[in-house]
Amino acid sequence: MTSKPIVLITGANRGIGYTLAQTLARDHGFHVLLGSRTTESGASAVLQLQSEGLSIQGLPIDLESDISIAAAAKTVQQTHGKLDVLVNNAGVIRDVVRPDSLIRDERGSDIRDSFRETYETNIYGTAAVTAAFIPLLSMSSLPRIVFLSSKLGSISDRLDTNSIYDHVDSIAYRTSKAALNMLAASYARKYADKGWKINAVCPGNVKTGINDFHGKLTTQEAMPNLVRLCMLGPEGVNGTYSDPYGSLEW
Repeated sequence: MTSKPIVLITGANRGIGYTLAQTLARDHGFHVLLGSRTTESGASAVLQLQSEGLSIQGLPIDLESDISIAAAAKTVQQTHGKLDVLVNNAGVIRDVVRPDSLIRDERGSDIRDSFRETYETNIYGTAAVTAAFIPLLSMSSLPRIVFLSSKLGSISDRLDTNSIYDHVDSIAYRTSKAALNMLAASYARKYADKGWKINAVCPGNVKTGINDFHGKLTTQEAMPNLVRLCMLGPEGVNGTYSDPYGSLEW
């Protein structure tokens, strides 16, 4: 048990999730549940952050496994009895070329596999995690949920021929993030009257493994807006969609 506010960050063993875990624990007094697909995949990240004197606990949670998700929720229930902040950070891009596929788009991608694998984590898994932790969030004095989305999920931006992302195809990924935005908006509306703070956020074009480190921002530069949403108070915003530069159009 801890008196610190408790945050669970999925997919936090590297990239944006790792830096957010480090920042919240080091600078804002959080106890961080560092989510990773397996105990082994998160071990080095947990040990590194603990060696820095940070309040970090590893939590295996595989978004493709309902058994894993249920076990993670049970662990948090037994250990802490509540959750203050859920950061749905874990995500994948599966818009890949598969020359041996029987069903392909114009670039040779296997459409069904591309969409299925992308949605399995980005939508199905994220929805399952959120539902599993709602009871624990309900035990917090101020529940907050942050959905890590992308500007690529903005329908308005997709239709803008002047968008800097107009050249980015990635249809499976784009549609998964558009669906994630609706998931965030639905929860924001559902719990608005109870004072919950639920928002979608694009971290920006960040250099991470998901884009082969071809982004423009470092993970540290993406932190201010993410941290802001994790630390919202009673008068904080709900049902917003933003990036490091301000509000985004849905």
